[in-house]
Amino acid sequence: MTPKHCLFLGVLALSASLESANATPRTALDDRAIFVAYDQVNGFDIETASLGAVKGQTEDVRALAVMVLRDHSSVRQMTRDLAQRLGVRYEVPEQDGASESHAKALAGLRSKTGTAFDRAYLEHEIQFHRSAIKAVKETLLPGATNPELKKLLADVLPGFEQHLRHTLEVAGRLGVAAR
Repeated sequence: MTPKHCLFLGVLALSASLESANATPRTALDDRAIFVAYDQVNGFDIETASLGAVKGQTEDVRALAVMVLRDHSSVRQMTRDLAQRLGVRYEVPEQDGASESHAKALAGLRSKTGTAFDRAYLEHEIQFHRSAIKAVKETLLPGATNPELKKLLADVLPGFEQHLRHTLEVAGRLGVAAR
């Protein structure tokens, strides 16, 4: 699997997550569907960052992955805590289009070692965070009706943007072109 294919799968996973969270994608997402999508997408990056923390060839990549792992784990827990406090019950699907795409992307990353892994990981994270930022701005924030959920999404967005900036910086230092 090529790095470009992994990037495509990352975008597809985010889109599929948003669509699978709501059976009728033409209608606005409700808050429960937003909780599902947000939890699932954060979980995807937790898994990817866990891999990067272990397989990263350079200290820069490993440190980036540890930061992403820590931050997305915290965000996922905040999301779950808010849902519980609001009485919103949801389950993240174990098998859907998003999880299948994510599994393929992980398999592609697992098949790489050394510099090839670092390159593929950075490309994946750049595309993932671009997609996540776009989804939060264009779909999740406008779709959220609960003020606390809206605030959580808005408060966490700068962190996702910082992840993208940091990933782009590491990619630049390692000669990985951002596409």
